[in-house]
Amino acid sequence: MIESTISQSHLVPPVGPGHAATRIMLVDDHLDSVVSMGRLLKLLGYEVRAALDGADALACAEGFRPDVALIDLSLPGLDGYTVARRLRHLEGTRDTRLIAISGWATKDCEWRTRDAGFEMHLLKPVSVGDLTTALTSAMGAPRC
Repeated sequence: MIESTISQSHLVPPVGPGHAATRIMLVDDHLDSVVSMGRLLKLLGYEVRAALDGADALACAEGFRPDVALIDLSLPGLDGYTVARRLRHLEGTRDTRLIAISGWATKDCEWRTRDAGFEMHLLKPVSVGDLTTALTSAMGAPRC
């Protein structure tokens, strides 16, 4: 079980407005990834909602209004870049911190993520340390 593999040093409360109320939307088409990362995020104290494709992510975001969205770039239908651009145009998600998660690490990919509105890009597989650092950074800085 995932909870038993996490070191105590990573079990810190969420950072940001309302601390325990920090809402995270997780978007990935791999169910195992969504389940394991969702459990980890809940264990860390975040409120989590998940979507398995881009269209579901947009529908989820409208009602949930996440503080942070962790979005896989390679999604069926609407890819992560398109999801990010559309989130930037929805009234309730304009200020959502967007973090791309993918197996791609090319310069072109980094440029495209910034252009789409992502603040950060994490490379899969994402370590617990990298994830908590990214979330702390995302919630600690004002949205540009």
